[in-house]
Amino acid sequence: MSSKQTTVSRVVACDDSPSAVCPPLAAVLLIVLIAAGLGPACSVKKMAVNRLGDALAGGGETFAADEDPELVKAAVPFSLKLIESLLAESPRHKGLLLAAASGFTQYAYAFVQQDADELEDADFAAATAMRLRARKLYLRARTYGLRGFDAAHPGFSDALRRDPKAAIQQARAADVPLLYWTGAAWAAAISLGKDDPDLVADLPIV
Repeated sequence: MSSKQTTVSRVVACDDSPSAVCPPLAAVLLIVLIAAGLGPACSVKKMAVNRLGDALAGGGETFAADEDPELVKAAVPFSLKLIESLLAESPRHKGLLLAAASGFTQYAYAFVQQDADELEDADFAAATAMRLRARKLYLRARTYGLRGFDAAHPGFSDALRRDPKAAIQQARAADVPLLYWTGAAWAAAISLGKDDPDLVADLPIV
């Protein structure tokens, strides 16, 4: 098994992480039906979106057994954009916010940052551009993670910047996966943004 395939198996396997982006095919088909059939029935649509959000957030299937990492690399962005589409309809869905935080973190690491590391000797400029993209993806993941905390604990993200230790005391056992992925994304962004004073200033938080 190649190093890239090993990374894919480790990073996107649903059973090996607090949360991963592994949407069941049935959920994807259902959202197509919803978009086609519900139209202006907003309350029904919102309920259906939340149901789909629960299914996507729960995961169940995995890309880990796929022997073609490039196929996985091409498929994951669709999953992430589907999650973002659902969040546009249900912006405080905690499961979807967790899935977005974990998914963007994993994608940035497995398919952007690692590719940049492999490319650096051959094309430094391209590798630098890819690391910038990875940093933006990590920050996107962090934003979803903080939104998830604010949904569960209103005002959490502001409190975190004022007094990180006091804010973390609000967290409960159910918040551990979100805490993990938010922290991982934030730390990864800082590691790729040492030239950004605002990011470096966030280091005490993580």
